[in-house]
Amino acid sequence: MKSYITVFLFLIFSSCLYAQQTTLPKKTAKGNLQEITLFYDNGNIMQHGFYTNDGKLHASWESYNMDGTKKCYATYNYGVKVGTWTYWSKDKITKVEYDNNKIISIEEFDNPEKPKINE
Repeated sequence: MKSYITVFLFLIFSSCLYAQQTTLPKKTAKGNLQEITLFYDNGNIMQHGFYTNDGKLHASWESYNMDGTKKCYATYNYGVKVGTWTYWSKDKITKVEYDNNKIISIEEFDNPEKPKINE
């Protein structure tokens, strides 16, 4: 009888674990590109961007922190890093200029939205 109770409790426990919500990636065809949005477990967007049908990143790609704040904005041209990539952190913004996967320049600025410490 104890073994039946143990098996019953195990089945209930494992079904509860399996029933936890998981946010799956959202994919949509946009012409000859695939648009994808990846999510954190809390439902916030982790990454959003485009890739070609043969799997190369293309056009814009955005990354976010778990709290929903911006982390990075990037651009690709058929898998090649191009244009200005912008990275946000708590205290600075970094802009990296790419041309054909090569870094052309890097600029750093104070982040105007950084939290202020009360003194």
